[in-house]
Amino acid sequence: MNDNRTIHLSNIDWRWLVVTYCFLVLFHLLPSLLVLGLKDFFLTSRIWGFILWSGAGIILVSGYVGRRSIALTILEPGIASMFYMATLISIMSKVRDIHATGYRLIGLLVALHLIAFLVGCFGAAAGEWLQSRKDRARSISEN
Repeated sequence: MNDNRTIHLSNIDWRWLVVTYCFLVLFHLLPSLLVLGLKDFFLTSRIWGFILWSGAGIILVSGYVGRRSIALTILEPGIASMFYMATLISIMSKVRDIHATGYRLIGLLVALHLIAFLVGCFGAAAGEWLQSRKDRARSISEN
């Protein structure tokens, strides 16, 4: 049995990666800094609140980018979400004076980055699905 199937991954469109990261900073981080006062938010010891707050923002922004992009854009918002999570963690570590010591903290940081990647990809896939539904409805109405 000679199986000649190959997997072809499309190239990453760096423009959508940068756009997604900038949208996350502009439409999630800055309003949160202005409205919520992240210093008080990060000083609480509830990690679940942080995960829900960041996850909801990542899903919404990634979904918007997935819906507005012309080509298939799923990996770019996932990678940008990882960069954004690194930004959030660096802000959080400065505010809470956290130093990356111990395997438990390093494991938490790795888990947060992986979760951010998956949430970003999920949001982008949902946006792509909405885009395909809109295109399908438009093509049906034209016929």
